[in-house]
Amino acid sequence: MDLNKLLQDVHEIYDKNGDYKDLSDKAVYAPSIQVDRRNVYFILHNTNEKGYIEKCLVVYENRLTAGDFEAVESLDDKDSVLLVGELNEHNNVALAKRFQWMRPVSRRNYKYTFGLGDRLGNASNAHLRLFKGRGIMPVLAQQSIRELTLMHRTNTDVFQSASWAVFEEGFTYGWGADGDHVKTPYEVDYAVKIGCSMITLDCTEEIHNDVVNLDEAALDKRFNALDPDQIKYFNDTYLNKDFEVADGVKVHFTKKDVEESVLTFYDAILFAIGIHDKFVVPYNLDFEISMDETPYQTTPENHFFFANELHRKGITPVTMAPRFYGEFQKAIDYIGDTDRFEREYVVHESIAEHFGYKLSIHSGSDKLSVYEIIGRLSKQHGWHVKTAGTNWLEALRVIAHKDPKFMLELYKFSYENLDDVKAFYVFNAQTDGTAPKPADMNESNVMDLLDNDDARQVLHTMYGSIMNLKKNYHYVYRDKLWDILLKNQALYDKYLNIHIAEHLDLLQGVVKTKAEAREKNEPKTDISKNY
Repeated sequence: MDLNKLLQDVHEIYDKNGDYKDLSDKAVYAPSIQVDRRNVYFILHNTNEKGYIEKCLVVYENRLTAGDFEAVESLDDKDSVLLVGELNEHNNVALAKRFQWMRPVSRRNYKYTFGLGDRLGNASNAHLRLFKGRGIMPVLAQQSIRELTLMHRTNTDVFQSASWAVFEEGFTYGWGADGDHVKTPYEVDYAVKIGCSMITLDCTEEIHNDVVNLDEAALDKRFNALDPDQIKYFNDTYLNKDFEVADGVKVHFTKKDVEESVLTFYDAILFAIGIHDKFVVPYNLDFEISMDETPYQTTPENHFFFANELHRKGITPVTMAPRFYGEFQKAIDYIGDTDRFEREYVVHESIAEHFGYKLSIHSGSDKLSVYEIIGRLSKQHGWHVKTAGTNWLEALRVIAHKDPKFMLELYKFSYENLDDVKAFYVFNAQTDGTAPKPADMNESNVMDLLDNDDARQVLHTMYGSIMNLKKNYHYVYRDKLWDILLKNQALYDKYLNIHIAEHLDLLQGVVKTKAEAREKNEPKTDISKNY
């Protein structure tokens, strides 16, 4: 690398006084430039022989402090030194000592927050460019243990990818890192130690879903087997009581409501209290509780009971995720009566406001039909929406445009091996006639797969299988997929922002309907020809 040329770039940056749009060296990524007194930091982009963008960190700093960084190459310049280094963990830590905004922060002071799980690790730059000026805090590092396992990634890798993107885009507005769907103290500790600013506690294994199927006699028998003082406490506190959570909004507990709420959720409440005391308080984490990983809708009584028992222990989470009416299946729009969703959302929102937290909407990708409702009805504490799978599908949109034959191969494999992931996901897509048959797809209609609900679910759920399939010790699909994607990062970025912009416009009330969101954001021509 020509270090003398890079030194000229540093001096040009000084001369530009913050206006970097016309730098002579186009490899210097202008949004990343940071000038601190006489020190300069930026990311350099170079295109390699494969057509990929290779990135490196350039540091110009006083030689007395520059030793914090690991350098691949260096050049002395009077009392300073020019360093070129990799985007690795060591250099990330050193850089974050200079720029604290590279580290995630609490969501507590942000009314609106949006989770952007990035399975592949190369979507955050595009997202950050979209979120500038939106008034919404992005939660970038958001991967569940299941997703990490399927993608052979670590929390450290996810965290680092996000933090480097924050620096590269000069995103100083604040971002979050979520230890997503952690289920055990071990998983919580893992998330904490790599620097997550929040955890989403998945209470699945402490929620007793069988209770909802008990008849009245069996329900009474199990409830009455509790200690007498417990029975007295729960009945005295809730039985036949009305709790006003907002003007005209009350939650009333029948005997069945009390018994179902206690038997289904009290173990989960005790678990959440333990995690809160052991991790949330000592590490000052944002606390989200997921009670939505159940096959049944969360009733207002369930929700109030869970929140009230936490409140009695002095605990107010930042967010809670009930399971709302209707279906929030992966990769497709909301399924259900939106009028009923709106009526019931009012009650859940009132409960959240009553206790002082915001609602969290899980499996939020593509739920365009209910975003306007959520945005309009959310009050003082705002909302948190989680997305993830849509990024993978937009990556496949790039594949379909650039190599339709390969995309057909990926779909055929996914269609024929869908049973591999049925234990992980709830979805409607089946291979018994609802999803498009591979034999009916060809290069002329391959793009239809990304707009068909069943095909989207097939492709969404099979990401781990696609990326990890090996034959004769070699990946069957992974390397070719990455090759196409890395050569077409700009197109991927464009598709990512088109789709997420639809989500944000509806949530923020910029548009009122799904059709308006698509009319506003989706291109009228094939943009793949421009990239």
